[in-house]
Amino acid sequence: MSATPRSYRPNVCIVLTDESREQVLVFRRVDSTLGNFRWQFPQGGLLPREQPQEGMFRELAEEIGTAEVEVLAALNEPICYEYPPDVLAALADRDPEKAGFHGQSQHWFLARLLGGEKAIRFDHHPPEFDAWQWVSPARALELVAPFKKEAYRQALTGFGMI
Repeated sequence: MSATPRSYRPNVCIVLTDESREQVLVFRRVDSTLGNFRWQFPQGGLLPREQPQEGMFRELAEEIGTAEVEVLAALNEPICYEYPPDVLAALADRDPEKAGFHGQSQHWFLARLLGGEKAIRFDHHPPEFDAWQWVSPARALELVAPFKKEAYRQALTGFGMI
């Protein structure tokens, strides 16, 4: 990749799976800047000095209303992806803090949701998601934004799910 490692925003991404590890939860973003590709796994940037697992629990609580999960696995190395030009332009307009990065460096976690589906809530403000669904890992790859697809493929392969 052409960008320097410091140009990637430190981030976490969480794959929530069922007991059998045959289904994963995907969530639909409220904003529509990605058009039809609004589905993704919970993810978010790390705070300064925050450890990846701490960030994982915080992001889950902020985005889906619960951090009650059992961590099943974590990948040893972050996976990076770059933002396409249109996403960089949109970030520059709405989120200047993120606009200084060329992409994200994601620490990936596989977790099982404790408390079941009833634990999922979108009552925080502003909500990032407005819907969720269980899908196969292969279907998750079809739903995610094209620029994230390879990172998702690497992570799901690393977790032995595809």
